[in-house]
Amino acid sequence: MKPHSSRQGRGILVMACLAVAACAAPSPPPATAAASAAAPTAVAGARPAAPSAAPAPAPAGATGTRVASASDLVAPAPVRFEDAVDRAGNGLLSQVAQPLAASRRPLVIDPLIDANTGAQTVSTARMGVQLGALVQARFANWKVEPFTRRNLDDAPLLLIGTLTPVNVERAVDTPPDAFRVWLTLIDLRTGQVVAKQIDRATVDSVNPEPLKYYSDSPTWHKDKTVLGYINSCQVKTNVGDPADPDYLSRLPAEATVNEANMAYTAGKVEEAHKLYEEARPLADDGDLRVLNGLYLTNWQLGNRDAARKAFDKLVDSGLEQKRLPLKLLFQPGKTAFNQVGDLPEQYRIWLSALAQEGAQSNVCIKVVGHTSRTGSARLNEALSRQRAEVVMRMLAQDKRALAGRMTATGVGSKEALIGLGTDDLRDALDRRVEFRVVDCI
Repeated sequence: MKPHSSRQGRGILVMACLAVAACAAPSPPPATAAASAAAPTAVAGARPAAPSAAPAPAPAGATGTRVASASDLVAPAPVRFEDAVDRAGNGLLSQVAQPLAASRRPLVIDPLIDANTGAQTVSTARMGVQLGALVQARFANWKVEPFTRRNLDDAPLLLIGTLTPVNVERAVDTPPDAFRVWLTLIDLRTGQVVAKQIDRATVDSVNPEPLKYYSDSPTWHKDKTVLGYINSCQVKTNVGDPADPDYLSRLPAEATVNEANMAYTAGKVEEAHKLYEEARPLADDGDLRVLNGLYLTNWQLGNRDAARKAFDKLVDSGLEQKRLPLKLLFQPGKTAFNQVGDLPEQYRIWLSALAQEGAQSNVCIKVVGHTSRTGSARLNEALSRQRAEVVMRMLAQDKRALAGRMTATGVGSKEALIGLGTDDLRDALDRRVEFRVVDCI
């Protein structure tokens, strides 16, 4: 890897997600059969819109109407997940103006994501399937197609969306009281947003467990493509605006990664590896989703040297982007790593790469531990600090040059990303340790 001495004088945020159970975590619930992240297929029985939909912006291109601001949209009271998706989907499609509604067009769905983490989840995949069925029921002249490179060549309509835990009070360390749904429809012939809708689902009706690729990946990160997706979907664009240019320019890479993720989820590791390699020249240098995929597939194919090289690039890229997460699993309520399968071997590689990069960067590192919302705040803060200290010592043992340039602290559950307190795969990212790399004083 290249040294980063050129980054002296500026702080770099590096987050390493260490899956940390606050107390003795309960056993994970039985695995849920996650819907495929592929483009949805039509299913029968799409329900009509639920009452009390959020106010819809005026349709783009409708004569004598005002295009409303996305910030003016107000989400209605939360309802069960399926009803919220129906209500939001019908509200979105009701905005489509003539002659677009009457035209024969293909439509693709770029898999919906959690806007806090950038990950696809069990429920975002279910949203895609449900919305695809609703589109076919409402517009027989539109054809829902898979989100692939080939189908992007036809300049289709593009549906994107997010599903994110929120609380009305926006208070620190407060569990979410709903999941917010954002939907946006883009016409790739013009690059413009043609409809937007917002809604809310009840917390207990949503399953935020990440899909297999995201669960297995050593890192998570909202890179430029994911941020462009979120910016296009939420309040930073209005109906009639162009979609985020960074997002649109990376759609071929996004579609290739989607094809690779589908192959990975289906257990077709060799095919997934080939597709991640195809995505590399299409994506940004250091696209973390591509590098995660190359690391995972090389490791599972037994290509240890190639996996190490992919991970080295992952670390290098993460530092260039000023954040790098690593998911390291601890034993419940303890400061020892899980000893499941080959995780200890992988963790040694991850920490070695991070220690090497930290030593070369000539910066100081503040290690901040996090936990889920299970247990008391006092115990959570203590446990999060202890785990951060363990990781700090491991890095110092690997590279002694780091020993005098690191400190450790813990914040418990005050900065939870999911906030459910389930202590399983659904809130694994809440149990993490952040590496905040700053200039030495």
